[in-house]
Amino acid sequence: MLIFKRTVRTIIFILCFAVLFSRVSNILERKSLEGAWNMTLKVGGFYNEPADSMDVMFFGSSHMYCSIDPRMLEQQTGLKSYVFATQQQPLWISYHYLKEALKTQSPETVVLEVHMVVQEEDYADEGTLHSAVNPIKLSRNKVEMVYAAVPHGERRNYILDIFKYHDRWEELTREDFTLEHFDALDPLRGFVQLETVTVIEARDELESVVSVAEPMDKSMEYLEKFIDLSREEGFELILIKAPSNATVEEKKLYNAVEALASENDITYVDFNMHYEQLGLDMTTDFYDRRHLNVNGVAKFVPYFGAFLIEEMSE
Repeated sequence: MLIFKRTVRTIIFILCFAVLFSRVSNILERKSLEGAWNMTLKVGGFYNEPADSMDVMFFGSSHMYCSIDPRMLEQQTGLKSYVFATQQQPLWISYHYLKEALKTQSPETVVLEVHMVVQEEDYADEGTLHSAVNPIKLSRNKVEMVYAAVPHGERRNYILDIFKYHDRWEELTREDFTLEHFDALDPLRGFVQLETVTVIEARDELESVVSVAEPMDKSMEYLEKFIDLSREEGFELILIKAPSNATVEEKKLYNAVEALASENDITYVDFNMHYEQLGLDMTTDFYDRRHLNVNGVAKFVPYFGAFLIEEMSE
């Protein structure tokens, strides 16, 4: 009986310590809650969405979250969706974001934006990694994501934020302590709404680019993991390249994605090849050379929505 009581006390102590440790880590971690790129809210807000409420889930980098407005898509198609993406997000992090989403959602369709096949390094920069990793709840999946994305020797700083931010006390604000964002919903459901207009003078001619450049092995490995997971979980996987004024060299890498999709009977569309159908205007529809603004999104989403409905009805 004494041993049992000691065991129970030990378990209670460990659980209390873990909760306190996690709470302190949440207070100390850097947060992005201001402006359009409020990633702490956009990623964290996903956890507060009702379970099994999303018909479609979107994954990828900024090329994804600047291209799809879930509110507009739902108004047009009736499909509820969430853009679960962060800036410059490598495909191996996107894969673990998908696994995280599948804990609470059972989407009929998953859409992955494939720009990050242009990635040339095994590890992204520190800012990119923290932006993607910090808002994800601690779990086995998060640990596996860190091991895939972070160099050896730095991983503890991403698994337990307190090791990274333990000296941040003097910078703390009211928002750090209230942690209101942990209970908040993102009204844009992950979409980043960009108002600025940049005039794009010209873009590369891509129609004749048929040669294939090989992305990193790691990128192709994780694309295959996406495909395998779609078969295991029973959702339809669609690969896209959002309009981004791609270069010739990027197009060669995207052609490798197209080949992989064809081999696996997966739908792939490069919307860089659909500017005329989309009605995109280079003088009004881009935030910068790489991302659509709200004008471009207002043209892209209706076109994509019609495409999506057709794909899901087949």
